[in-house]
Amino acid sequence: MMASIDKLQPVKTIKDLLRRAEPAERPEAPTGHERCLSCQADLEGSRSYQQLRVCHSCGFHFHLSARERLVTLLDAGTFHEDDRGVTALDPISFQSKQSYRSRVINAQRRTGLAEAALTGTGAIMGREVVVAVLDFSFLGGSIGVAAGERLARAFEKATNRRTPLVSVCSTSGTRMQEGLLALMQLPRVVAAAQRHHRAGLAHLAVLTDPTTGSAYTGFVSLADFVIAEPNALLGYAAMRVLQEHAGNEMPRDAHTSEWHLAHGLIDAVVARPHLRDFVASLLDLLLNDYHLSAPKKQRTAPPAHSDRVAWQQVQLSRHRLRPTASDLIEQMTTSFIQIHGDRSGADDPAVVAGIGSLGGESAILVGQVRPHDGNKRSGLVQAAGFRKARRAIELGGKFGLPVVTMIDTAGADPSLQGETEGLGQAVAACMAAMLEVPTPTIAAIIGEGNSEGAVAMAVADRVLMLDNAVYEVIRPEDAAAILFQEAGRAEEAAERLRITSHDCLRLGIVDATVPEPGEGAHTDHAETARLLRRTVLRNLVPLRRQRTRKLLERRYARYREIGSTHSWIRGALERRLAHLTDRLAGAFNRVRQRSTIVRRRVDFGEEPEIPV
Repeated sequence: MMASIDKLQPVKTIKDLLRRAEPAERPEAPTGHERCLSCQADLEGSRSYQQLRVCHSCGFHFHLSARERLVTLLDAGTFHEDDRGVTALDPISFQSKQSYRSRVINAQRRTGLAEAALTGTGAIMGREVVVAVLDFSFLGGSIGVAAGERLARAFEKATNRRTPLVSVCSTSGTRMQEGLLALMQLPRVVAAAQRHHRAGLAHLAVLTDPTTGSAYTGFVSLADFVIAEPNALLGYAAMRVLQEHAGNEMPRDAHTSEWHLAHGLIDAVVARPHLRDFVASLLDLLLNDYHLSAPKKQRTAPPAHSDRVAWQQVQLSRHRLRPTASDLIEQMTTSFIQIHGDRSGADDPAVVAGIGSLGGESAILVGQVRPHDGNKRSGLVQAAGFRKARRAIELGGKFGLPVVTMIDTAGADPSLQGETEGLGQAVAACMAAMLEVPTPTIAAIIGEGNSEGAVAMAVADRVLMLDNAVYEVIRPEDAAAILFQEAGRAEEAAERLRITSHDCLRLGIVDATVPEPGEGAHTDHAETARLLRRTVLRNLVPLRRQRTRKLLERRYARYREIGSTHSWIRGALERRLAHLTDRLAGAFNRVRQRSTIVRRRVDFGEEPEIPV
């Protein structure tokens, strides 16, 4: 009879687990002076190796068994194993030199597990979770009928108990000896995972070395947040297959967790010593049930506006020392965990997105990061940036978190590459996500908000604007070149386009302005963050009181009715009056031109022409 870890006394280290385990389930203990497989350092007496199987010298992560993994991740003594009796020794009677049934039985004896998937319930920092661990030491962590059933049941249990699920994978993919039945476990688990997702529950996936095949192309990539250990082998194809196709041209770090992070395919790379705290912090942010509240009537001072002309405010909005969205988010939040990439192969640095604690309440924060280096192309948002923002906004909708966006961009990337990457669809989908997310939304224009790249993330319930920020349909320089055929008339174009915070407030495009310290936000980043945070929270509180249906109806009405239009009768009268005014103005200009010509001829002693 296999001993369950929940029936053992609490253990604090892997060494305790190895000492207390039954002989049949005890992993092979190191003998003699074991050395690191990466740097050859002597691991004798290494505390990090004894507790976490991590080299103290180079940080190399050794493999952990499923039970060892639970010791490092869960609160001591809280794990309770489920579905221990779910097995399938040989569902298609597979024939080979060695009996498949015998291989499964040998793996059970060697690992102390009945299957590659170990599932159950436990707690992380006191929060109940359902856990599912794939153990590579059991036939390469491959997924067959029994493992698929266990994983599906784990998702179903998490759905029924309304708890988050944490999956930890070390797998080679589908178990070939079970044929197509093994492949069918992919939709089997995904169906259960999607039901868990639709219930608004969190799924965090931890990927360890290696994670390839069906798990990677299935429930793992559908997780809300994907974390990987350093230098883990990740991806759909095995390394052998990749090398066969790429030959010697494959990059050195390809297929690693770091490579996946750089390409926006996972959200974080976290070393094992920090993994438990990271997962606990992430769960706290996602599942935070604290909401801000305040008296129904709040006294607010009348807004004070800058007396600078529009072109001066354009220059201040582009100031090289002006705080970026990353700067403001860092100082406005007490904790912030980023999500990376669009899960499609790119991570646009022009957009930062993640989950943070804002005034004690969890919120989704999305910011456009524009380096103020004078380069016109700096901070242009690519298709991947809009997809990342959309993913963050949808997370806010799933977990009932308010969404706060910060706008500062020269616009969407107008390059041919941007077009081929689906820029148009990405902008439209991001805007649609902002309009449809069933939680309060607040947008803050913190610098220069230009064109479609800005409006895609600024269609919020409440729109704020830093005092010296500008909101443009087009850059003043470009407008001057098009309208006046003179780029030097940018100052005049800026004034006529009504792009300042005061203009936008008067037009009803923004709801409130935020004062800037000193001569502008560039003079004091911390004070700017404090003023913006205070205004965001003041606007968030009344939105939190509204029911979802009313919130969405008001948001629809806001953008449905923006800009004044008239009825047919009033419109016809207005058009006729405009035409009449235009004709009178033209006649007046012609008379004035004739009188000017007459005066000039008199001045030069010429006989004026008297019209007949």
